[in-house]
Amino acid sequence: MKIALLHPPLSEISGGNLYNRNILHQARLCRFPLHSVTVSAIDRERLAEWQKNYELLIWDSLFWRELAGMAETLKGSPSCLLCHYLPSLNPLAAARGRAVWHEIECRAIESMRFVIATGQAVFDEIQERFPSKSVGLCEPGIDEAFKPELLPIKANDSIVRMLSVANLLPEKGYLDILEALAVLTEYPWQWHFCGSDRVNAEFTQRIWRTAGELNLLDRIRYEGVLTSEQVAELMYGSDIFVSASHFESYGIALAEAAAMRLPIVCSETGAAGQIVQHGVNGFLFVAGDVDALRVHLARLISESALRHRFREQQCFEGRSWGQCFTIFERLCREAFCLSSLS
Repeated sequence: MKIALLHPPLSEISGGNLYNRNILHQARLCRFPLHSVTVSAIDRERLAEWQKNYELLIWDSLFWRELAGMAETLKGSPSCLLCHYLPSLNPLAAARGRAVWHEIECRAIESMRFVIATGQAVFDEIQERFPSKSVGLCEPGIDEAFKPELLPIKANDSIVRMLSVANLLPEKGYLDILEALAVLTEYPWQWHFCGSDRVNAEFTQRIWRTAGELNLLDRIRYEGVLTSEQVAELMYGSDIFVSASHFESYGIALAEAAAMRLPIVCSETGAAGQIVQHGVNGFLFVAGDVDALRVHLARLISESALRHRFREQQCFEGRSWGQCFTIFERLCREAFCLSSLS
């Protein structure tokens, strides 16, 4: 058995690339025959070469358009889709754009023998669209860096530090957070956020312009693109994790924050309902409800006892990437057997 994971360059910061890097690393540790194939272009000649060299092709879902364009050709190949996200589920996209994406997704998925979804919402949506399609679920793991006992105890001070971890994109809810914080300036807080600011340069400029208009520039700190170890250290120095995302397949950063025992305020997207128990270890709100976000932040900022209680009641452990890979390996074998029988 020889399997290829075909993916774009892994240097770009994204949840999908983080997933791919960790899966490939675990495959090397386990000596599982999963090979990394970086793809810059897809055509019939390259496809024939990959089919010759590998017995199963696992395609990263970032290739939606290319896969849809080659759907008829792929139907005859031993192909599996690693589905990190469905663009058609992005509520901030225009209705026409979502309809186009829906059609592209369906063409690509129809051509696959097997699908591995990395989030429950994606898994459910694919099963609803294709009841007879073989679909498996393999949610992300949590890096070893996110172990609170491995770091020194945070020194207490009067400033409440909030943290968000996401690329600077419209669907990540950054403008909602700014709007909520703009009416909480009587409280002593700082908001730190990290992630790539190069994916959507226009939106990045809009964030800073909005922050300036709301007179919040001296209260916010952009930390840049960080390693897992640096994010873990930043989390340990924080008091609250906040996510206002409108669109998530899972939410790796949210799981990492829970593993670090941070009190959480987050929108009901991705795996938030699995990770956060409302009023127990954090607060949940409907994505886009800025008033609810503001109320929850105000409570956690102003009530240190509540933050402490949420930390004490934070019980989400998640799984390691090794445990995640155990599931991934099983699904690979299922996909391989299915392709062999076809």
